[in-house]
Amino acid sequence: MTPHFRFLYSAARLASRWARLCLPLFCCVVLSAQDSGNQQSFPISVAEAKAAVQTVSATSRGRLPTLEGFVQQTDLPIDRYERGYYECTFQISAAADGTVVRATAKITGWYNDPDASRSGYRVLTSNGRLEADVLDRIAEVVALKTPSVATSKSGAPPPANLRLSAPPPAGGPLIGTGAATSAVAAPTPHVPVDQSFSVPPGTTVESVKSTRTEDEKKSTELSNYIKNLEDIQRNQAHPNDLAAVKTPKAAVFAKPAENAQVLMNADAQDEFPVLGVDGSWVHVQISGVSRGWIHRSQLEMPMGFSQAEGTSTQSPSGTTGIFQVAKEETSPFSGSWAPLKGKPVRIEWVKPVNAGISSSQKEKLAFAKSIFLQVSSSMDTAQPNPEGIVVVFDSADGGQIAAALSSVKALAKHTLSDAAFWHQCSLDPPESFLDSSTR
Repeated sequence: MTPHFRFLYSAARLASRWARLCLPLFCCVVLSAQDSGNQQSFPISVAEAKAAVQTVSATSRGRLPTLEGFVQQTDLPIDRYERGYYECTFQISAAADGTVVRATAKITGWYNDPDASRSGYRVLTSNGRLEADVLDRIAEVVALKTPSVATSKSGAPPPANLRLSAPPPAGGPLIGTGAATSAVAAPTPHVPVDQSFSVPPGTTVESVKSTRTEDEKKSTELSNYIKNLEDIQRNQAHPNDLAAVKTPKAAVFAKPAENAQVLMNADAQDEFPVLGVDGSWVHVQISGVSRGWIHRSQLEMPMGFSQAEGTSTQSPSGTTGIFQVAKEETSPFSGSWAPLKGKPVRIEWVKPVNAGISSSQKEKLAFAKSIFLQVSSSMDTAQPNPEGIVVVFDSADGGQIAAALSSVKALAKHTLSDAAFWHQCSLDPPESFLDSSTR
């Protein structure tokens, strides 16, 4: 082997070894660049980062009013998804210059397939918008808790390029006796340097002001974005006949029987319209024409079905199992009764548990009173409150009773007797609730 050939052979082997060493490093750099979109570095300790994440954790999960704009493009139509839900998880790790926080958003939604048997919850891929928002909120928390250089506590060393140094005056101070004098230069004080708080080279007041202006603009846009989401969620119509699943992987059966076919397993907080109740089973609508049955113990029932298994609604007079609340709604009062005409009222629709059993006037009044007291107590924290309550008996011998909220409150405080309360109400028709001697 000639010297020239040996040289070329050695160079080739060296280049091959160098490529093997550099390839993993190059891949790491590429992967780091791809992941940087969902992570952010903060000049704080791991404990402080965990505290900041805990501060924003309450707003890092919840319902999405729409999936559009939050997920990547899917092969399925996005408008067929509903019940969007997201939850962000965090990975906190120490870094050379502080702490790195990585956010990952899991997004799920119910897909309504034209074939009901193929409908179900799907996991969608986030487009990074939720992660960016939650990282921005963490940055705001960190900014509020981290002191600036100008307001750092006493004794903290200033940045390197702000190191205190004062050149001695020309000639220095004159020290000596008699005619002999000498110039002595004052020593330059030495201040330790903390590199973690050093100001980047080339930083000017104008660049700091510009950065601050951009940050304030971004914060304002984020606040407006969050406010718009809250307004959308607040203005969404929320049906009042939905039962929420309390336990994860709750089985939805084709029939009200343990050995029936399992149609799906619902996640916690999933909601289904209630179609009916049969003992310990609840008949629910899954999607479209698809129906199923769920154990009542696994559901948070809507108002009117909230009592536990084996119990029934009981009026103050002791009457049990005669009526049940079918549904409720809030809308303007459509009647001509002056105290509530055109005002918002809570309407409770009541139906007999057994349509074949008739009820007396006294039983209807007793159940209506229990509804008035129950609804008024639940409206104490509602904003805004309806101005009245209406109980509608949906039966052959039905009718409706309307009462102003002030009268119901007085009844609840025992400052108004039952007889006086009924005389302050609108009974339509009166003969459905009172006999001729008490009207």
